[in-house]
Amino acid sequence: MTTSDARDATESPALRWPARLGMVGYGVVYLLIAWLAVQLAFGDSAGQASGSGALHELAQQPFGGVLLVLVAVGLAGFCVWEACRAVAGHRSDDGARRWVARAGSAGRALVYATLAVLAVLTAFGDSSSGGGSQGTTASLLKLPLGPAIVVAVGLGIAAVGLVGGYRGISDRWRKDVEVEGQQGKVGGVVEVLARAGYLSRGLAFLAVAGFFVWAGVADDARKSGGLDQAIVKLRDEPYGPWLILVVAIGLACFGGFQASRAWFLRRD
Repeated sequence: MTTSDARDATESPALRWPARLGMVGYGVVYLLIAWLAVQLAFGDSAGQASGSGALHELAQQPFGGVLLVLVAVGLAGFCVWEACRAVAGHRSDDGARRWVARAGSAGRALVYATLAVLAVLTAFGDSSSGGGSQGTTASLLKLPLGPAIVVAVGLGIAAVGLVGGYRGISDRWRKDVEVEGQQGKVGGVVEVLARAGYLSRGLAFLAVAGFFVWAGVADDARKSGGLDQAIVKLRDEPYGPWLILVVAIGLACFGGFQASRAWFLRRD
């Protein structure tokens, strides 16, 4: 694919509408993660506050299989759209910032591709999780320089969290939203969703990153964990459940922002 082809693809309605559907599906995933986090915070350990846990929760709903297939199609379109942006997008940025933005699009494309595959597997009844974060960490620790790799993964997750937090504090989120979504009362709501959402997701990523770094330093996969483990550890602290509730509301805001972004999707 040439740069010109990638640029044309990002402007094509045939790709932009699946991308919009994918953004909505991504938002739904975060809304479900927020709901599962609240359940974990107040003592219900039946679900997993993760992307795979959210997809399994969706599968339990009426017509869950159909919904998962639609989410998978949308996420696949979102993946292709971000891949095209990685090749030829972010033309409003200059110099090094453009390449950083394109690298971010490439990373997001990988995330959406992974979620799309998980959605398809869940829709067709494959509920295996591969051991979760601890299973992944154990596999990595067996590699040459495994502990260093696990620490590097943790630092990478932390970097994603910090970048997301910066996106919420700054106005970088605005570049993904048309002007109509930034004005008046609607713009005020979108701004609250974006800032609260990115900050909360950043905090969640930092918590998960801490577990990975700890596991790498200790050379012990049992030290690793996802958002689930962070919630379980925090909920026994004074005011822990209420702090988790605040983070969950923020994650729900991130889901809401993705839905509003789909409505006000900005041309690059």
